Amino acid sequence: MQQIRVGIIGNGFTIGIAKSHYDGYTKCDKTKVVALYDILPGRSEAFAQRHKIEGVTICSSLDELFSMVDAVSLCVPNCFHADLAVKALEAGKHVLVEKPFSTDAETGKKAVEAAKAHPELVAMTSFNYREQAAVQYMKEIVDSGVLGPIRFVRHHGGGGRIANAEKVYLEWRMRKETSGTGSLADFGAHMLDLSDWMLGEQCGKFVSYSAVTTTSIPERYVIDGESVMGEKKGDEKGPVTNDDTAAFTAVTDKGVLFTFLTSRINHGGADFEIIGEYGAISNSTKWPRGTIGMSLTNAPLPGETEIKWGMHPIPIPEKYMGEGTQGVQHYGVICEFADCILSGKKPVRDLERGLFIQQEIDNFARAAEEGRTITV
Repeated sequence: MQQIRVGIIGNGFTIGIAKSHYDGYTKCDKTKVVALYDILPGRSEAFAQRHKIEGVTICSSLDELFSMVDAVSLCVPNCFHADLAVKALEAGKHVLVEKPFSTDAETGKKAVEAAKAHPELVAMTSFNYREQAAVQYMKEIVDSGVLGPIRFVRHHGGGGRIANAEKVYLEWRMRKETSGTGSLADFGAHMLDLSDWMLGEQCGKFVSYSAVTTTSIPERYVIDGESVMGEKKGDEKGPVTNDDTAAFTAVTDKGVLFTFLTSRINHGGADFEIIGEYGAISNSTKWPRGTIGMSLTNAPLPGETEIKWGMHPIPIPEKYMGEGTQGVQHYGVICEFADCILSGKKPVRDLERGLFIQQEIDNFARAAEEGRTITV
């Protein structure tokens, strides 16, 4: 089988998204990364050297990369997603865009229009959390109806990578002009996608939005713009202009309350809890690996014969373990990307999906900025 030739645009080192895409393409037998490009000279070479990547061409321009590939991954700052997606589509290339889709919905619309103008091309947004084993099992449980009508949803999480203000510098993710919102979009994009994908049909659409955001670390060392490894520029510091923690809530048109908490300076765990009339399920770091939490009021837990009081860990079925991610976070979404390219199917996680989630983020951002509840 002839493999899809892929180019990765954006080869930064801060969080490793480009490496995760590369690993996903390498695991997928339908794809092969053949080219790398970054706007900063020397960064792609450093990326390939650091990760011991061989057999790829380091390109000096987008046009050179486009001439070598069938598809591209956009692993660049959010402010460049829409424009680069348009350029790639107009060059006849399939596109996988990282999330969040853009800095704001208005900016992202141009990419959606370009995708509509090129229906022969696959254009996807990388909402890659759907393949997680726990998420797959939770969706099966929700869809089975065993929880009854859903009453309340609580989702919080994030990460502690940037919690150290002395060692993590002023990345593009910390600047509103290049990132849009901070933690709200960075982690919230995944949370909002999962909530709507798993529960939207049963719980309805958001109609009321409230949010509070904070910036606990208001300034950081400025990054040297010529450093391929992102080293700091002496002792110069600059302001962080978006949030590092956000708490936001929504109510659906069916009266279901969703609460979210995201933080980029979080050293704790993560929780995704869905509460229904007859029981609840939880994906949490407090449960043993390979399990989710579950409680049922009118039936025994899977594998049990008697009803137990309270929430207990239950094993995730083997059919979900390992298949979705193959140990690589982007493997599942990349496999869907490749399958759609080869089959001509329309992807579920298309650019319109990315725009929809961006519009939700914009509503929460507006609620936080205006200090009031937004209704739509």
